[in-house]
Amino acid sequence: MRWNIHAGAGVLLLSITAGIAPAEASDRFPPPECETYVAYDRDMVLPGYLIPSKAGAKVCVPFTTVGARPPADYKGDFYVDEFAEPVLRARWLQCKADPVCAARVSPVVNGRKPPNREKRITDPHHRHLLGKIDENADLAAIRRPAFFGQAPYREPIAAVEASTYAIEFTAPAEAHERIHKGIEAPVKLRGWYMEGRGVPDAKGRTVRALIVMSGGGGTRLTAIDHPEDRLYSVHPETRKTAINAFPNARTGSPGQAGWRSLMAMLNAAGFDVLAYDRRGVGVSSGYSDTNTLQQGRDLLAALASLRSGEGMRALSPKGRLYAGADAARALRGKASELPTLLLGNSRGTMATGWAMTMNFDKDCSYDLPEIACTPPRRDPSIKGAMLMAEFTSGPGFVSATPTPEDEGRGLGKDRGLFIGASQIEHNIVFFPGSAILAGMKTWPAAFFARGLWDYAASLEGTIASYDRVPGLKELVVVRGPHPFETWPEAEKTRVRERLRAFALAAIRGAHDVPGARPWTTMKDLVATTEDVWEASSAP
Repeated sequence: MRWNIHAGAGVLLLSITAGIAPAEASDRFPPPECETYVAYDRDMVLPGYLIPSKAGAKVCVPFTTVGARPPADYKGDFYVDEFAEPVLRARWLQCKADPVCAARVSPVVNGRKPPNREKRITDPHHRHLLGKIDENADLAAIRRPAFFGQAPYREPIAAVEASTYAIEFTAPAEAHERIHKGIEAPVKLRGWYMEGRGVPDAKGRTVRALIVMSGGGGTRLTAIDHPEDRLYSVHPETRKTAINAFPNARTGSPGQAGWRSLMAMLNAAGFDVLAYDRRGVGVSSGYSDTNTLQQGRDLLAALASLRSGEGMRALSPKGRLYAGADAARALRGKASELPTLLLGNSRGTMATGWAMTMNFDKDCSYDLPEIACTPPRRDPSIKGAMLMAEFTSGPGFVSATPTPEDEGRGLGKDRGLFIGASQIEHNIVFFPGSAILAGMKTWPAAFFARGLWDYAASLEGTIASYDRVPGLKELVVVRGPHPFETWPEAEKTRVRERLRAFALAAIRGAHDVPGARPWTTMKDLVATTEDVWEASSAP
């Protein structure tokens, strides 16, 4: 597919025509050399580079490539300027006035209005599998790490039982709830705080350091993930792939075991780890779970609460309940400051990206009728971000080949219109425009990990994000799709190790990450993958 750019009514409109758009040839981005079929979750032919395999012959390694490209005579920062939030709002208003355009976009936007479908789950067994608790329940009702040590789960997170607090933060109602539903009740954000033994700083001293984890769309901190269940199935005749239905008889939400194993690994490396369910899902309360801008505000507010104790409660591993300043002291101990890294996966990269933007670049009210911006918050504890399967490069970097499923979820060629409509019609910021990408020039450090054929962004988009970060940074790619849980086991292990290496380097204030694989061009980057594949797409 190729994006075409048309001027009209003072804004640019974007449309797609058939065919795979070749990458623009340059030293940084060599053109594709081949095409090959990808199964989960694209089920299509994608462009690729010829990379030597273990057997000696070259194999075509595919990736998602960008569809939108600036005109030859374009002046300015195309992927920022043409996809900025105010521009996307203007495009939506133009689309809304066109019955054909509005009929295409409005059902997708309205179909993703709050509340999350989880609100409609009443089956007691399904709620048990998801780890759901009553919104007014005591913190003792939250499932603990030890639960996952039993058969058949045997998850490594069970090892952190003795150092894990159940924690609760108080957050305000968000814009959609206030404006459209008249909801003013505060939200309770709940999860786990895992104390660590400390990590070495630049002088070799052991210091407490914190990693705050924000999960993807399906993440439920305490959901049961049976080790024999799989995210997708493959049709025996067509070989097409399809997502399996969850909750099922024994799994609430797949992929949670891998997310918890990452927590356990980081805690074993010495880090304090904070992980809570975003508002509106899991053990947290709330009506809406889709405003990632508000979820970014929640991250910054949680860090502030860890200092002051305001609106916070914590239940110790031994069952003692702390509140307010006592809760903050119980968690922080004698540490005067906790250097902090924000780690997001998939949808969590949006919340993380917004928190980084608000902290280092500017703080804008994209979920209100009028956009107003204030200076950045400048929390000095935040040392960088770690993004897995990122959405932060923005709608300019949508893949040239979205699927029908992408289009039905606002992920495809109309993502920019979806963004503008969500802000104007529902006061919700779900996908970001280009604001996060624009602010990356202010970030102190960033780590990126992604599958080569990730639908969230084209490979060029993640490279563009990486290129904008001036400080410590690393980009890791694997031969797989968007979800971390589907990546080859060897590559999941490598990504975890790279995350740990980056986190330790960031806390030390290092200028590079030991063991990072060097690359210069996009083909070099693709060649940094191991010669292992996500199972359904292995050649």
